[in-house]
Amino acid sequence: MVNWSRFTPTDFEYDFEHDELAAHHVTFEEAIECFFSDFEVRRNKSYSDRYQLIGSALSGRRLKIIFQLKSGTVVRIITGWDL
Repeated sequence: MVNWSRFTPTDFEYDFEHDELAAHHVTFEEAIECFFSDFEVRRNKSYSDRYQLIGSALSGRRLKIIFQLKSGTVVRIITGWDL
């Protein structure tokens, strides 16, 4: 089990050829910023290997980010949108 209050990602992955963030007008940078703010993480109900992160970009924009945790602290961002 991941201790999310002490979690610090070491790297981020994203499939830029299938840019799901852009469809919701969220940048990759904003999605990453959410991992370094106060955030809340929940398991994704639809996919057992994915999580939902609720956090804020540096601009203050509140976002929900869907991601997978790979290799311990590598994060693969799937998509995200405004709250």
